[in-house]
Amino acid sequence: MPARLGHPRPSRRAAVEWGVGALGCLAGLLVPLAVLALPQSEVVAVVAPPGADTTDAVRIIAEAGGTVLNRGGSDNVLLARSDRAGFARRLYAAGARLVLDGRLAEGCGPSAPSPSSLTTAADTAGNLP
Repeated sequence: MPARLGHPRPSRRAAVEWGVGALGCLAGLLVPLAVLALPQSEVVAVVAPPGADTTDAVRIIAEAGGTVLNRGGSDNVLLARSDRAGFARRLYAAGARLVLDGRLAEGCGPSAPSPSSLTTAADTAGNLP
Protein backbone atom coordinates (compact mmCIF):
# COMPACT_ATOMS: atom_id res chain seq x y z
CA MET A 1 0.00 0.00 0.00
CA PRO A 2 1.54 3.34 -1.02
CA ALA A 3 2.28 5.93 1.65
CA ARG A 4 0.03 9.01 1.75
CA LEU A 5 1.58 12.27 0.75
CA GLY A 6 0.75 15.56 2.38
CA HIS A 7 -0.58 16.41 5.79
CA PRO A 8 -2.49 13.91 7.82
CA ARG A 9 -6.21 14.49 8.09
CA PRO A 10 -7.08 16.55 11.19
CA SER A 11 -8.83 14.68 13.95
CA ARG A 12 -12.52 15.16 14.60
CA ARG A 13 -11.68 16.77 17.92
CA ALA A 14 -9.48 19.40 16.25
CA ALA A 15 -12.26 20.20 13.78
CA VAL A 16 -14.78 20.62 16.62
CA GLU A 17 -12.38 22.82 18.57
CA TRP A 18 -11.78 24.99 15.51
CA GLY A 19 -15.52 25.28 14.89
CA VAL A 20 -16.24 26.26 18.51
CA GLY A 21 -13.42 28.81 18.38
CA ALA A 22 -14.76 30.32 15.15
CA LEU A 23 -18.26 30.49 16.64
CA GLY A 24 -16.85 32.20 19.74
CA CYS A 25 -15.03 34.78 17.61
CA LEU A 26 -18.17 35.46 15.61
CA ALA A 27 -20.22 35.92 18.77
CA GLY A 28 -17.49 38.15 20.20
CA LEU A 29 -17.83 40.43 17.19
CA LEU A 30 -21.61 40.39 16.77
CA VAL A 31 -22.76 40.70 20.38
CA PRO A 32 -21.21 44.16 20.97
CA LEU A 33 -22.62 45.37 17.66
CA ALA A 34 -26.06 44.08 18.58
CA VAL A 35 -25.88 45.79 21.97
CA LEU A 36 -24.90 49.08 20.32
CA ALA A 37 -27.68 48.77 17.79
CA LEU A 38 -30.39 48.18 20.40
CA PRO A 39 -31.29 51.61 21.79
CA GLN A 40 -31.66 51.66 25.56
CA SER A 41 -32.54 55.34 25.99
CA GLU A 42 -35.25 57.69 24.73
CA VAL A 43 -32.67 59.54 22.62
CA VAL A 44 -31.45 57.72 19.52
CA ALA A 45 -29.16 58.45 16.59
CA VAL A 46 -31.08 57.90 13.36
CA VAL A 47 -29.11 57.08 10.21
CA ALA A 48 -31.09 57.58 7.01
CA PRO A 49 -30.30 55.55 3.87
CA PRO A 50 -27.25 56.49 1.79
CA GLY A 51 -27.93 59.47 -0.44
CA ALA A 52 -30.60 60.82 1.91
CA ASP A 53 -30.38 64.37 3.15
CA THR A 54 -31.55 66.10 6.31
CA THR A 55 -35.09 66.48 4.94
CA ASP A 56 -35.37 62.72 4.43
CA ALA A 57 -34.09 62.01 7.94
CA VAL A 58 -36.56 64.52 9.45
CA ARG A 59 -39.40 62.86 7.51
CA ILE A 60 -38.42 59.43 8.88
CA ILE A 61 -38.39 60.75 12.45
CA ALA A 62 -41.73 62.55 12.01
CA GLU A 63 -43.38 59.43 10.55
CA ALA A 64 -42.17 57.45 13.58
CA GLY A 65 -43.67 60.00 16.00
CA GLY A 66 -40.41 61.47 17.27
CA THR A 67 -38.85 64.90 17.55
CA VAL A 68 -35.50 66.03 16.18
CA LEU A 69 -32.99 67.07 18.84
CA ASN A 70 -29.77 67.73 16.99
CA ARG A 71 -27.99 67.11 13.73
CA GLY A 72 -25.14 64.62 13.67
CA GLY A 73 -21.94 64.87 11.67
CA SER A 74 -23.52 63.89 8.36
CA ASP A 75 -26.63 65.16 6.57
CA ASN A 76 -28.33 61.81 7.01
CA VAL A 77 -27.67 61.42 10.77
CA LEU A 78 -29.96 63.06 13.34
CA LEU A 79 -30.53 62.68 17.06
CA ALA A 80 -34.18 62.11 17.86
CA ARG A 81 -36.37 61.45 20.86
CA SER A 82 -39.71 59.84 21.61
CA ASP A 83 -41.46 58.98 24.87
CA ARG A 84 -43.53 56.23 23.26
CA ALA A 85 -42.34 52.63 23.40
CA GLY A 86 -41.25 50.99 20.15
CA PHE A 87 -39.65 54.12 18.69
CA ALA A 88 -36.72 52.24 17.12
CA ARG A 89 -39.10 49.76 15.46
CA ARG A 90 -41.18 52.61 14.05
CA LEU A 91 -38.04 54.34 12.76
CA TYR A 92 -37.00 51.21 10.87
CA ALA A 93 -40.51 50.90 9.46
CA ALA A 94 -40.35 54.53 8.29
CA GLY A 95 -37.10 53.89 6.40
CA ALA A 96 -34.20 54.39 8.82
CA ARG A 97 -31.12 52.43 7.80
CA LEU A 98 -29.75 52.22 11.35
CA VAL A 99 -30.92 53.31 14.82
CA LEU A 100 -28.30 53.56 17.58
CA ASP A 101 -28.47 54.48 21.23
CA GLY A 102 -28.11 58.26 21.50
CA ARG A 103 -25.43 58.00 24.18
CA LEU A 104 -23.10 56.62 21.51
CA ALA A 105 -23.50 59.73 19.39
CA GLU A 106 -22.41 62.20 22.07
CA GLY A 107 -19.04 62.68 20.39
CA CYS A 108 -20.45 62.96 16.87
CA GLY A 109 -21.11 66.26 15.21
CA PRO A 110 -20.57 69.82 16.32
CA SER A 111 -20.66 70.60 20.00
CA ALA A 112 -22.55 73.47 21.52
CA PRO A 113 -20.40 76.49 22.39
CA SER A 114 -19.59 76.89 26.05
CA PRO A 115 -21.12 79.84 27.93
CA SER A 116 -17.66 81.36 28.50
CA SER A 117 -16.91 81.43 24.76
CA LEU A 118 -20.24 83.15 24.11
CA THR A 119 -19.42 85.82 26.71
CA THR A 120 -15.97 86.36 25.23
CA ALA A 121 -17.43 86.66 21.73
CA ALA A 122 -19.98 89.20 22.93
CA ASP A 123 -17.29 91.22 24.75
CA THR A 124 -15.04 91.39 21.70
CA ALA A 125 -17.82 92.02 19.16
CA GLY A 126 -17.68 95.77 19.83
CA ASN A 127 -13.96 95.86 19.05
CA LEU A 128 -14.43 94.97 15.40
CA PRO A 129 -13.45 97.68 12.85
